[in-house]
Amino acid sequence: MKLVAAAGFVPTSFRTVPRFHLVRARTIAEAVTAIGDAHEPAVLAGGTDLPARFNEGFAPSDLIDISQIGALREVKLADGAIEIGALVTHAAGSSHALIARHLPSFGAAWRRIANVRIRFSATLGGNLMARRTRYEGAILLSALGAHLRFVSGAGVREIAVEDNWSSEAGKGALLTTIVVPLRKGLRMDYARDLRPIMTQAVAVEDRALGRVVTSTEFIVPRIRALTGDRPEGALDITEDPVTSAAYIRKVSETLLVRQLERLRAA
Repeated sequence: MKLVAAAGFVPTSFRTVPRFHLVRARTIAEAVTAIGDAHEPAVLAGGTDLPARFNEGFAPSDLIDISQIGALREVKLADGAIEIGALVTHAAGSSHALIARHLPSFGAAWRRIANVRIRFSATLGGNLMARRTRYEGAILLSALGAHLRFVSGAGVREIAVEDNWSSEAGKGALLTTIVVPLRKGLRMDYARDLRPIMTQAVAVEDRALGRVVTSTEFIVPRIRALTGDRPEGALDITEDPVTSAAYIRKVSETLLVRQLERLRAA
């Protein structure tokens, strides 16, 4: 439902979508220019999240359609990292040959998120830029220590995935690439059977270093460094609408033991 002046609450439909200027960008440069010129831009990638945003009252001045930019659908190996284009869908990315060769456990975890209809349309970049705590891309990529590459009129910059939760992080810029550094023996385990209560991703490498990322559908992922089987510090978490912080901490400890056992056995 949406409140419309002089009509009251009405069911949302295409008639309740506010007017906007549509730009169909064919290149990264065109998209960057359109974003820089817009007062309140919105980027259209897979289009699975925008309807929800419109239902919530989002009113962009410009809608920049980047879905036809082929360069953003590439997955490649470069400078010791896997680079995933922002328009790569969950289905295409999780089954890509380079992911299977270099990050098979990430591919296996990636295949588990969303339903089939969403997986073939939704993009990894859109999943991240929606900044919704119930979307799972940030959980997996934070565990892997991934970075996001943005392009704007001022140039190119990269930030850690966990720094993207601020709405100012990519303001005026286009997310083009997700960069996942490759480390020797890098592998991960993802426990999501307890959603929406919590999920937890653990990534380790051969030097017995790693990360554990704990999240619920209502809070931003919490990240702790791992040395061996010992996380750095206690899980800093507050209560959410579903359950208590004490319960999440206890379950996190139990899951971590099981996840590390699976990773050692792999």
